[in-house]
Amino acid sequence: MFTYSTPMYGSGSSGGSDGGSGYQSCMQMCAASYAAPTMASSTWSAPPATTTAAGGSGCTHTVIVAPTQGVLRYVPFAINASVGDTVAFVWNANTHTVTKSSELAICNKTSDMPFASGVQNRSFVFTQKVNDTNTTFYYCGVPGHCQKGMFGIINPPNALMGSNGTVSSMMPVMASNSSNMTAMIQYTNMVTANNTMAGNWGGNIDMSGMPPSSYQYMLENVMYTRTFLAANPEVLSADGVDLSSAGTTPLIVPNDITTAATNSSTSSGSPTSGSPTAGATGSSPSPASTGGAGSLGSPSILVSVVVASLAFVL
Repeated sequence: MFTYSTPMYGSGSSGGSDGGSGYQSCMQMCAASYAAPTMASSTWSAPPATTTAAGGSGCTHTVIVAPTQGVLRYVPFAINASVGDTVAFVWNANTHTVTKSSELAICNKTSDMPFASGVQNRSFVFTQKVNDTNTTFYYCGVPGHCQKGMFGIINPPNALMGSNGTVSSMMPVMASNSSNMTAMIQYTNMVTANNTMAGNWGGNIDMSGMPPSSYQYMLENVMYTRTFLAANPEVLSADGVDLSSAGTTPLIVPNDITTAATNSSTSSGSPTSGSPTAGATGSSPSPASTGGAGSLGSPSILVSVVVASLAFVL
């Protein structure tokens, strides 16, 4: 079983049996404000690298690299892993990397025990063995992708609920300065209204040690994972995110969270204000440019792994 275990990333009821129907009802509500969704049908095939425990001890955590073409995200955005666990990165779209970076230079390759997958395409699997519980950042090294928010975290720093630097505390602060952020938060809240665990996921991640230029993209990543979990309530439990059942259950993939800002602006007929922060490496792309999708669609995904996996040590 592959789990993402962090009690602080979602405590409370998932909404019971209303998870799926609640999401669909919410999508109808969201369509009025954020344009109509589109759907496609397929299934996720769990890769061989994620079906057994690594080395007889520890568990394997699956991270989807770009859940569909044009959505520049890792899902889930953050995982907690213990020593002896394995992280399996599974590509579901073409032309991406998994490259180790650092908290203060998220979009730059680190020289401290580095790892890098190289540019890979759909169905590739890249595995990393965990030998400590230090916070580890990684990003997509394809030019422009990280600057649009394509990075992730293993063992993210956490703070007590209510602390000023947490994701939950920073969301209203960022929303007060950006209509784009307000639209994304409102959309996420609507989508997760019937799933408390999805709506709270990642709320305790501590952003206080990160450069302010990364705040916007941190929040976008958390919100995208929340919408993904709301769309697929069966993969989320009190123990965390578990993708082991995805071999038989289709997974719905929401389009990128930034399309909420784009569609909200289109619906209102007024331009959205820019983000108050710059890009993670100095550039300042518009949040609406992330993802490359035109509507808040919900295609499903099929990952068929036919290539090999590589193993390095974190």
